[in-house]
Amino acid sequence: MLLTILSFILVFTIITLVHEGGHFIASKRQGIQVHEFGIGFGPTLFSFSKNNTTYKINLLPILGYVKIAGIDIDDPQEKQIPEAEKYYAKSPLQKFKSIFAGPFMNLVLGFILFSLIYMVSGAPAGVSNELAVISPGSEADKIGLRTGDRLLSVDGKIFASPEEAVELIHQSADKELVLGIERNNFKISAKATPKYNKQLKIGLIGFSLKPIYKKINPFVAIYYGLRDALGLMLTILLLLSRLIVGKLSFSDLAGPVGIAQITGQYAHQGFLSLISFLAFFNINVAVLNLLPLPALDGGRLFFVALEYIRRKPISIENENKVHQVGLFVLLGLLAILTVNDFLRIFLR
Repeated sequence: MLLTILSFILVFTIITLVHEGGHFIASKRQGIQVHEFGIGFGPTLFSFSKNNTTYKINLLPILGYVKIAGIDIDDPQEKQIPEAEKYYAKSPLQKFKSIFAGPFMNLVLGFILFSLIYMVSGAPAGVSNELAVISPGSEADKIGLRTGDRLLSVDGKIFASPEEAVELIHQSADKELVLGIERNNFKISAKATPKYNKQLKIGLIGFSLKPIYKKINPFVAIYYGLRDALGLMLTILLLLSRLIVGKLSFSDLAGPVGIAQITGQYAHQGFLSLISFLAFFNINVAVLNLLPLPALDGGRLFFVALEYIRRKPISIENENKVHQVGLFVLLGLLAILTVNDFLRIFLR
């Protein structure tokens, strides 16, 4: 539990620093004043000021924020800032750079981390028969399979490769199988019934096998990192489109509790596994933030695009009203996802 909490805080802190740091640096470069750069929420534990910006570390170490001049116009600090240094006074291109820099930095970090993983571990070259991940609540979890177990046979048959054994499991939905398992040099048997997955249209027990890697040179690693980052972006957009047309259930999505659980699972598999999840989550945050929805960076960029087309800005007051409505909707969705997370935990 402690490792899950610490890894969850670490992942979110890094994502926040990169994202908000992108907004901060880009805003400063465009001549936009930044009132505050804060990590966490709640009472302030530590703060200092430099170049008209107050830096804060707050009690609750989750997420963070930057307060950019000219967005929250009701802030008393706004009166002290020259009009020319406020967000709403800037050109569409300057506004675009200020807002886009946040998710862009998440994309860059995701790409860099994917590339570094390939440089350190190499490229996948198949899988071993060792179980690497056991999905919580799955058939594998229920019958007591553990990370580190080795799959020796299925229904008494020994296969030439682990992939062939997995293929048989995929083709055996709702059929009881006898798995031959090696654990700590002892051979045991376990009965498991693969559950049919409607999305993948295969039977799943709920484990994945440990991959085998081969060393590659740094330039190939960079290529693989870019490929993975772009591929993940397209996958996320595809899943969103399936969600919109009803082919993906909203209950399948994870909220904060679910994400914390997943983070803990990756952390227990080792440092590189956690870094892989950090790369994956950075790309997710970037793509979702760029959606043209109120309260997200993409929502701000939508108004920037409108200003460019109209050759006239929409008042920041009216823009903020739209974002406030969007914020309430997003908070409501977040609450629903959190409830779904708890239902999955307690009803599995």
